[in-house]
Amino acid sequence: MKIDGTHTFDAPRHAVWEALLDPEVLASVMPGCEKLERTGENAYHGTLKIKVGPVQGLFDGKVRLADLEAPKGYTMKVDGRGATGFVRADSTVKLEATSDAQTEMVYTADAKVGGRIASVGQRLLDSSAKAIIKQSLEGLNRVVKARASAETGATETDGEASTPVPAVEAPTQADFAKAVAKEVAADLIPKPYRIPLVLGVIVIITLILWYFLG
Repeated sequence: MKIDGTHTFDAPRHAVWEALLDPEVLASVMPGCEKLERTGENAYHGTLKIKVGPVQGLFDGKVRLADLEAPKGYTMKVDGRGATGFVRADSTVKLEATSDAQTEMVYTADAKVGGRIASVGQRLLDSSAKAIIKQSLEGLNRVVKARASAETGATETDGEASTPVPAVEAPTQADFAKAVAKEVAADLIPKPYRIPLVLGVIVIITLILWYFLG
């Protein structure tokens, strides 16, 4: 499974770089992340609750960063395993300052998924991966934007930030279900029919979530 894309952050490149290396920040914005901690130099361990269609489970994951070139980018290896299968991925992340206040991320990933979680089908896996990435990056953007605003406020008030940085909560399972439905619609459904069909898919996925999580 190959994934690539771009995302624009409303913050300077150094702020985005610092947030990408902060496990506490990443855990707060990633859907299903229950724990993420640093275990060594450029090494992390995390627990992620993944739900794809009717299949869900806890994954223990190891993450290792390499080829770090601050604040331009790095490569990353992920190895996650759980009762429902495994996920292994190699990815690259590149940051480019498009202005003093904006940064563009370009990311690519080559992932292998096996076990019961792979039985849901390629399209649903792709849509779920896109939804996780999109929600994580949107949450990360809120964090770095708030941090950049606080830094500006601190400079203007001689070291005392005028606006506190708000906490960012990871999306709920319902939020994730809606995002997956939108990604599926974007891939499969002609634009004029997307809104009514997306609403129907959201209702179905929500009912499935209630059944398996209730």
